[in-house]
Amino acid sequence: MNTPIRRILLLYADTYYLVNQVYPFGLDVLAHHLRRRGYTVVVGYPFLEHRDPETNLKEIIDGSRPDLIGIGIRNLDTAFSLEPFGDYDGADFRTFFFLPHVQEIVGIIRNLLPQVPLILGGGAFSIAPVSIMKQLGIEFGIIGEGESAFAQFLEVFPNKERMTGIANLAFEIHGNYHVSARRPSRFADQGEIFKREETFNYAFETSGIPIRTKRGCNRTCSYCVEPLIEGRRFFFKNQEAVIQELKFISDTYDHVRNIFIADAEFNIPDLSHGRTLVRNIIAAGLHERFRFSSQFLPKPFDEEFAELLSRAGFSVVLTCDSFSDEVLEKNLAPFRKADIENTLALCSKFSLDCTICLIFGLPGETHNTVEYTLQKMRQYPMEGLRHYEYTMGGRIYSGTYLSRLAEKTGRHLYGEASEGYLKPLYYCSPQSPLKLKTYVEDRLPFAMAYKPVANDMSRQILGTAYLADQKRWDAAAGMFCEIDLAAKSAIYDYLFRKLSDSGRNTPAKIISNHFLNHILESGQQEQYREQILLIQFYSSLLS
Repeated sequence: MNTPIRRILLLYADTYYLVNQVYPFGLDVLAHHLRRRGYTVVVGYPFLEHRDPETNLKEIIDGSRPDLIGIGIRNLDTAFSLEPFGDYDGADFRTFFFLPHVQEIVGIIRNLLPQVPLILGGGAFSIAPVSIMKQLGIEFGIIGEGESAFAQFLEVFPNKERMTGIANLAFEIHGNYHVSARRPSRFADQGEIFKREETFNYAFETSGIPIRTKRGCNRTCSYCVEPLIEGRRFFFKNQEAVIQELKFISDTYDHVRNIFIADAEFNIPDLSHGRTLVRNIIAAGLHERFRFSSQFLPKPFDEEFAELLSRAGFSVVLTCDSFSDEVLEKNLAPFRKADIENTLALCSKFSLDCTICLIFGLPGETHNTVEYTLQKMRQYPMEGLRHYEYTMGGRIYSGTYLSRLAEKTGRHLYGEASEGYLKPLYYCSPQSPLKLKTYVEDRLPFAMAYKPVANDMSRQILGTAYLADQKRWDAAAGMFCEIDLAAKSAIYDYLFRKLSDSGRNTPAKIISNHFLNHILESGQQEQYREQILLIQFYSSLLS
């Protein structure tokens, strides 16, 4: 007789969190829905607080005693071909490749809990589910939104015959893989609001809190996987429900200032939804509480919309790809150079913070089209509120137009072809990613700054915050006392607030005294003068 599944562990298997603290929004939503159905759910991060994931997993497993473990795979890689701090090298490219780390996690779990079933999910998994299941040796997976599929899976597990009728589910049966039809979420729980997973509170303050206002993308950009993950039909969240969620975040998280609207692109399929939402944000006074940002396409984008975004304090992350119409047309972009220039002019007119995202080396790229884009970058230089992010070559993912083009031509490919395009493979024309990067940056008056790899200091900061967010107060205070002075300086304010807000005055005093003594012993009083004043002020509050 099979033991019923009641305790579930959901693991966020994204090592890039150590570099850029984006919290697992999808896992959090899933955990909430499962808890509402009576399951005990723990969300864990296997790459903190220790360097060794096996030690972390042992602690997480001992604390959760799971009957089933779900593994969320957010990304296969960063999609950037030239990460100077990356962990995966190829011919003229370097990137961060996350799947080997997931493979390591799976191996550790198999050794620790060989009888516990595993199930995969997440955006990256949804791109090539069967290939990833084969690669990792796991027989179950959720494709796309998992709230309904996961609950139905648990009700019938382990009867695979009964699983065949569950949408969004993939599983191995009789030596083959069954992949069910997709059924996108329609925001069925429109008015439901829940407190976010506390394990990642630090990320809320540093990177912000994401929200969703719609699902779906009907654009056909050559390299993009969003339509594969989200579906091509649009489903909109009720506007009042969005505003109520923002008000709840405002009331619940005093120190959160940034909201990222995690829609595929904020201004599609047209401006009506976004325009109304921004008006509602302003009417509710939420623009005075938060800074908003989201992804945008250059079209549609008009003066009224730009003025509203400016009033609401939005930052625009603008997907441009190239200034060359030849390249844009070849890659099925739903906009042209004139649309980009119109949007950039409006961003300047209304003082909108704008990050222009480009991909050099897409199909149709030549030295002439590269030179044209560089000319436009000099015309719209990186200054003030205008920034650039760019990469070389398009990462090829399964099911995209770019993958079909690569299979047809077999040219301009860098990396290793693999089933499901799991391993990094780039289309880059007319040169390799490394040579094209040199060509571009030799001709630009500025270069893009890349995020550094997770180092000892960042691990110390994130490890201390992770312990505090789990309410492991003594462990957090103990780790604080052991970390470097620069790391102490970065995390002291956050840790002190967490301790004092929870009534842990004794460890708050201990870390304050230890930090002050560390500064004095280092002889760096002048460098840390403001921190000394902060320590003295915080200590006076405890007297």
